[in-house]
Amino acid sequence: MKDINYKLIKDYILGKCSDKELSLLHEWLKEAPENEDALFRAEHLYRQGKGRRPLSEKALDKAEAGLFSEIHRYEAHRTTTRHLSILRYAAIGLLVLIGGTIALWNYYSRPEMIQVTASATKVMELTLPDSTKVWLNKNGTISYPEAFGDGERRVELSGEALFSVSKNPDRPFIVSSRGVSTRVLGTVFNFNTHCKDNQEEVSLLEGRLEITGNHGEGKIVIQPNQKAVIDKTRHTIEVMNVYAPLDAVWHDGMIPFRNMSIRDIAHVLEGLYGVSIDITAGIDRRSTYSGYIRHNLTIDSVLSSLSYSIPFTYKRKGSDITLYGMPKETVVQSCP
Repeated sequence: MKDINYKLIKDYILGKCSDKELSLLHEWLKEAPENEDALFRAEHLYRQGKGRRPLSEKALDKAEAGLFSEIHRYEAHRTTTRHLSILRYAAIGLLVLIGGTIALWNYYSRPEMIQVTASATKVMELTLPDSTKVWLNKNGTISYPEAFGDGERRVELSGEALFSVSKNPDRPFIVSSRGVSTRVLGTVFNFNTHCKDNQEEVSLLEGRLEITGNHGEGKIVIQPNQKAVIDKTRHTIEVMNVYAPLDAVWHDGMIPFRNMSIRDIAHVLEGLYGVSIDITAGIDRRSTYSGYIRHNLTIDSVLSSLSYSIPFTYKRKGSDITLYGMPKETVVQSCP
């Protein structure tokens, strides 16, 4: 029979063949088992491409390589020029079809993107389409779709932001930067892409966080009060134990502490203000406190505010501070 062309195969895959064309195709399929195999492979490749939309440029390259690999494999095992010609044209036509169709899917199904940049003087608070809360630090930029689809909730960040992610186990929330991608279902974390020494940092306050380096650094999972430091020069990820709320102090100007002893609180203040705090024997080290301290410019302001809730006085000499206990009768209240 007369050789069929790639248009007939394309129309068959798309369900557009007429009865006469279907008859021609069936006759061709009966001529040789290889014809049936060629049609099956072509249709399979098309369904794979359709099911994986939208595809990246890398994925399209992979699909193209797969098609021409099939052509090469058939060229190595077939000696009939007529069948080679059919498969070659069918595969090339299918490649055009896959590329064009996916390009149209990408274009028409691509959600409208919103880009927001915080000013140089003020932290910006915003709510994403899924009710996730974001605090964007000064000069930070976030990009997100006008509406999240049924799959992943993906946003892009440049700068620093605190995320309180709306929980949805079926729709992972992904924050991507140039150096790293984080994947969560519902959690609170701080993400800073503008750290010194070409590093990025992700600190986890609540929940569980999966972090993947974008340049071969690997994948890790961090727990609350851990920080992942991504070195974009050395292509490494390091996990550190920290008091994660300190990394988010910028978003509301408050230093939180929960069920912490005076020693724990002193340790937090040491790291935040670069001081050394000594606690004398007259202070109760067993009691714990919960509350917030406003992040003032000086350690003296913070200690003065804290002393209204925790019974102590202090003396400071440069960066060395000593806390002293107060007589019990002077204690006026516990920390809220």
